[in-house]
Amino acid sequence: MTESFHSSFQKNNCANFIRQGEQEGKYFFRLDEQKWHSLVEQLKEDTLVFLGMWADKEDINILFLEGGFRPLGVKITASVDRYLAVSSVRPSAEVYERIILDLWGKEAMNAINLYPWLDRGVWNCTWPLSARPGPKNEQSDFKDFDQNAALFQNSEEIAIISPVSDRNLSPALWRFSIKGEKIIHAESFYGYTHRGIIANLHQKPLIKAFSLISRINALDSISHQSAFAHAIEDMAGFVPETGILRKRVILIELMRLNAHTLHLSLIFRALGIKVVAARYEYARELLMRWCLHYYGHRWLMDCIYPGLSCDPVIEESVYKLPKEIQDICFEAQHLSESIPGLFENLRDVGVLDMNHAIQYDISGYIGRASGRDYDIRRYMPEYRLEWLVPSNFKDGDVLARTQIRFQEICNSFNIIDQIFQHEVQEYHHPQKALSIENLTGEGIGVCEGVQGDIWYYVKAVNGIIEDIFIHDPAVKQAMILPKLMQNQLWSDQLVIRASFGILSTGADL
Repeated sequence: MTESFHSSFQKNNCANFIRQGEQEGKYFFRLDEQKWHSLVEQLKEDTLVFLGMWADKEDINILFLEGGFRPLGVKITASVDRYLAVSSVRPSAEVYERIILDLWGKEAMNAINLYPWLDRGVWNCTWPLSARPGPKNEQSDFKDFDQNAALFQNSEEIAIISPVSDRNLSPALWRFSIKGEKIIHAESFYGYTHRGIIANLHQKPLIKAFSLISRINALDSISHQSAFAHAIEDMAGFVPETGILRKRVILIELMRLNAHTLHLSLIFRALGIKVVAARYEYARELLMRWCLHYYGHRWLMDCIYPGLSCDPVIEESVYKLPKEIQDICFEAQHLSESIPGLFENLRDVGVLDMNHAIQYDISGYIGRASGRDYDIRRYMPEYRLEWLVPSNFKDGDVLARTQIRFQEICNSFNIIDQIFQHEVQEYHHPQKALSIENLTGEGIGVCEGVQGDIWYYVKAVNGIIEDIFIHDPAVKQAMILPKLMQNQLWSDQLVIRASFGILSTGADL
């Protein structure tokens, strides 16, 4: 490492050092191998937030967030398909290094863990997105089911939950080492719902990508649509009208209500409290029927496009949600609060402390329940700050994750009511058009989804997608979840997993 590198770090932080590289496009700066090694070393003392990483041809692309919300990218060349890992200083990068090895065959040196994340040994080839795909993996399709010697250390019993039998939760393989009534070790394996989303989006016309984007994650369809639309609008330098943005808020919050009522029903089903779970299921069914009637789809798919947002069927009653839905949700909450000892039994169960939430970049309601007050809606043009209720949770246990859902359900109802009553009826004039058929450039978009901040990076040439990256917060949440299981009662593992929601669709992109 040269003396000039040391002096530059003494004068500048990591963000400024990155900008000393050669700029490529709007967001990225290229660093050579020596400078990348220096940056990784300095990240130990810097607070620059890691977002995600992926490969493209011979390059490794890494996105950071300056100040927690401004994207800043680094490009490095993987020499002989190897590069210095960043997971040693940003633990949340571990899962992306594993994905890059699975899909592109580029190995992170000094990585924390390189066990396959997506490749479960059944693909026709290895490294399918590489310029030179490898031969089919000849390992057993059931290697993940083999008994690991580490599981037997200090344990009395081994428990395995198969991805095909894990009803209503994420299709993932779980293995537990149990001693007495306590879990002493847990590990999970994803990839069973991998659908090759990135491969299917490459070389696809922008205008034809929206249908697939809408169907990546049914529970978070609107957030993916919104983030992708923002990326295209950023590419085109286009700013949607206020009315369009407000209509998107309604859709986003409807999706949040849908997901939270589902997740709460799963939590109370896991607890065996069917009377509360049934109320949330009924409220969710009424909400989805309302969405079908006014927006044409129960899951609100195909509702957001660049510069546009789907208008509901115009009826007077469309400007308010049925009061019955809100009443049922509040009744279910009050009923759960009246059950003696219930919330005390959820306290200190499955704790994610604030330090780990920050270290692993855990966002969304899971991070906020642990005291990491990070909500990307504060930076989205759709929202007003006064609409958002500050989070005051910090315990990070199942109780906090349940109570913050109560709070966010109430907040979503209030946001929708405010827009319906005071704003949405004012916006019915013609909208500015945005043509994307021949669009060239790159853009980044974000939306606060159900699990947290969803980011899209899109690069297009003449309306064709040349490169795309999707950051779904579920992938980091899936990585941290097994760590929470240690020293927990075996009888609590189901409710702990239910409190994290459904992660597989985001973790298996």
